Amino acid sequence: MSKHKQYDVATSTLLSTGLEGKRVGYKKTKLGWIPEDWNVKSLDQLGEFSKGKGITKKDILEDEVGGLPCVRYAEIYTIYHYNTTVLKSKINQESAANSNPINCGDILFAGSGETLEDIGKSIAYLNKETAYAGGDICILKHHNQDPQFLGYLFNNDVVRSQLYKIGQGHSVVHIYSSGLKKVSVPIPPLPEQQKIASILNTWDKAIAAQEKLIAQKQALKNGLMQQLLTGKKRFAGFVEEWEEKSLNDIVKYLGGEAFKSTNQVENGVRWLKIANVGIGVVKWGDSTTFLPTSFIDENPKYVLKAGDAVMALTRPILNDKLKIAVFNKEDGIALLNQRVAKLISKNKNDLKFIYYIHQTPYFIYTMNAMMAGTDPPNISIKDLAKKKVFIPGYEEQKKIVSVIESFDNEIDNLINKGKHLKKQKQGLMQQLLTGEKRVKG
Repeated sequence: MSKHKQYDVATSTLLSTGLEGKRVGYKKTKLGWIPEDWNVKSLDQLGEFSKGKGITKKDILEDEVGGLPCVRYAEIYTIYHYNTTVLKSKINQESAANSNPINCGDILFAGSGETLEDIGKSIAYLNKETAYAGGDICILKHHNQDPQFLGYLFNNDVVRSQLYKIGQGHSVVHIYSSGLKKVSVPIPPLPEQQKIASILNTWDKAIAAQEKLIAQKQALKNGLMQQLLTGKKRFAGFVEEWEEKSLNDIVKYLGGEAFKSTNQVENGVRWLKIANVGIGVVKWGDSTTFLPTSFIDENPKYVLKAGDAVMALTRPILNDKLKIAVFNKEDGIALLNQRVAKLISKNKNDLKFIYYIHQTPYFIYTMNAMMAGTDPPNISIKDLAKKKVFIPGYEEQKKIVSVIESFDNEIDNLINKGKHLKKQKQGLMQQLLTGEKRVKG
């Protein structure tokens, strides 16, 4: 489904609510049924718009001490969510003099974006310290509304669907104050705004706490991996010296097949390309492509299934992390494309252990030194096979893997709980911000 259709579905759901008859305590508006004591207002009725200006990348201070807080348009959709009290970027007095100030309660809209999801993304600035907004930011200074509530409302489907329709441009999408002024929103009385914002903020705090737990557990795992995978920490009963071996002795890197784009079909078996290999995950989404299912029998050695490990050979490192992942049951089966390698263990070595040693900082550091080319950088299977590593016996490998996997399972459980919290919050937002569910005073 295209983004356009997704937004239309979201809008039509709101518009169709209660069309069968009058709802007690509600009134019918152009946005659908809303509570009788709510009003539909355009954004220009809520306040005045102005524009940010200045603040290029070179204006951002590397040393944040003593600088003045600022925000650039891309940060609105890459760093922040619904509201923020802290702006991460800083500028000096000279840059601030060439920019536009923003104050506590102002709503900031991203005026440009690379995708339709970016366009019109907004945040409420909630710090009392004066800050500064760069170019391509539309600033709304509202009158007597709860800014935290507006931060949630303006990022809900009822607004996003309208922003999509007024976005202009192709490779870069733009939106202007003239278009934002026409956007209509359901507005409850101020006390109800404040109550809704408080409820949603409670959910945000729970989600943030969950994400903090995930980060802490991940840090513990990374530290333990560094010790276990280098032999600095060993388990009782294992005393044999680790052996230095070339990767060619313990693993085979099977490069994928150069399947042709003309072979692509609408539905079939998934086609695993470089873009589908993430850091620790296989990424399937709207960009997933397919090959005929007959290719499974025709190319058996390139078939991927649960338990197989794959890594990118082109642009394999992102933010000092290796793009390597293990297939799970949910990934089903797929066919391996060129410039992606399947790892096959050799000589009774544990595949998961091999997978983990590829993720150690030193391994990644030495990989960087081996890569050829700059745009994009590549690693060759031949060069990888020559790389030396220290490796324990098979039983110690299995023990190390079992401990690291226990951390992975705990992290997966924390991540799933976080996803559940976010899903619950999204449902609650839709109900509260349209008046479908009322809050008690």
